[in-house]
Amino acid sequence: MSRLDRLVRLGYPVDVAAEVPQQAVAGCLSRLPRKQVKLYNRATIFAMAAASLAAEDAAIGAPVPDAVRAGVFLATLFIPYPIQSLLQLLPELEASGNHSQLDMGKALKRCQGGVNPLDLSLKIVPSLTAGHIAIHFGLRGACRTVADGWTGGLHAIGQAMTAIRDGALDLAFSGGAECPLEDLVFADLCGTDLLAPPAAAPDRTCRPFGLDRQGTVAGEGGVVLVLEAYEHAVARGARVRAEVAGFGAANGGLTPEGVRDSIRRAMRVALDDSRCQAVSAVSLHGDGSRLNDLGEALAVREMAGTDGPPLAYATKGAHGNLFSAAGPLEVAGAVMALESETLPPSRNCDDPDPACALALTANGPRPIVGAQTVMVNAVGAFGEAASLVVVRAS
Repeated sequence: MSRLDRLVRLGYPVDVAAEVPQQAVAGCLSRLPRKQVKLYNRATIFAMAAASLAAEDAAIGAPVPDAVRAGVFLATLFIPYPIQSLLQLLPELEASGNHSQLDMGKALKRCQGGVNPLDLSLKIVPSLTAGHIAIHFGLRGACRTVADGWTGGLHAIGQAMTAIRDGALDLAFSGGAECPLEDLVFADLCGTDLLAPPAAAPDRTCRPFGLDRQGTVAGEGGVVLVLEAYEHAVARGARVRAEVAGFGAANGGLTPEGVRDSIRRAMRVALDDSRCQAVSAVSLHGDGSRLNDLGEALAVREMAGTDGPPLAYATKGAHGNLFSAAGPLEVAGAVMALESETLPPSRNCDDPDPACALALTANGPRPIVGAQTVMVNAVGAFGEAASLVVVRAS
């Protein structure tokens, strides 16, 4: 999370973001089929690289065996318009003698005869990112794009879990990818009250559950997990890292009470679906907004009843809000927390809001020896919520 020179030069009111460094992007490109990269937008690059890493970890080759029993469920929301290509095109389409109007006849003729579809139309179709994963791995089962905003990543994983549980698939690539730092998308975000104004120290701009929190920080990236029927994984000798055991979703309203009710219902449905009695810890959405943080804190405290609130942590203070990819990132974090029996620190949560009353460890990891389950939460821009229960591998 840092101040980006590109955003400073463009004069945006917010210039702090969590950008994937160019060196890491180059590393992503090295994993991708060279002849296909020209077809990918930035979100697709992230998703394809993440899918490649997931397949490697799961010991799955391309194409996958029994392709009709394998699919992809991917969340993505923002459409990354290639602004530089558009800017080069616009002067050619100006009406004669009037630089403030476009000549639609010129535009139609130019688009039909001279615009490379690889530069424009084929890179802005939202479903193509999931489609590229399906093509690369030869997946011939369900191929679904989920555009449910901040909760979309958990919805994608929940839908993949349901398809496998119902017997429709044996295996699915599932997760999310997002590139909200593209010029036009980021301009739209700056026009909302979602993004926090830059702090004196840029890496402290997102302060989940903090007394002086002012909003979230936009981040980019892609996270893909391989979900698989347990018997199918065991039969091929795969390492099972954790179980996705339950999913729930609900909608409330744009008040602290509405968000509280939405998250509370989503958590209860997910817990019932998992058939677990309780959770060891909660991976909080914690985006740093006044409304969502308070509503989520109220819901988590009420879920605990007389036993007190469960252990909880929030990580967006470190990696920003990846929107569609945030939930999958935090599911991956929950798997790692269960494997290591350690919760990550809740960065920038060192000045907590008493109204939230959550015991978060800001400056270091927290041991959770013997922990069996983690609940992962996501909260949308309009009070909607989703929750997923992750269970430690037996």
